[in-house]
Amino acid sequence: MELPPYQLQEQTRDQVVLRLTLDEQLPCFRGHFDGLPVLAGVTQIGWALALAQRYFGRSLHFRAMRSTKFQQLVRPPCSLSLTLQLSSDGERLRFRYTGVRGTCSSGNVLVKNVLVKTVSESHD
Repeated sequence: MELPPYQLQEQTRDQVVLRLTLDEQLPCFRGHFDGLPVLAGVTQIGWALALAQRYFGRSLHFRAMRSTKFQQLVRPPCSLSLTLQLSSDGERLRFRYTGVRGTCSSGNVLVKNVLVKTVSESHD
């Protein structure tokens, strides 16, 4: 899964805040939908997992989702804030995508994790 351009805004031991920049040319918008591009929920969850693995230094394997809500359509061009929080036991990833009009989506992903290395860089 190709990630959009992003920048690290804030990082602590259990929380990361990233700024994502979305435009119509991203592969995730091809065919979803022609003339009215919308960011798919499965893509949002995939990005959250991929970025959490990168910044929390863990290999996170999807187990289940809880309390996931897609409240607003995400349409390019736009900028989103993605907040990721990993529970102290490393078994739950909480995500929240926020745009100019508030929360776009949020939820909890139950994961099985394995410790790997951490990264603290931006990706443009």
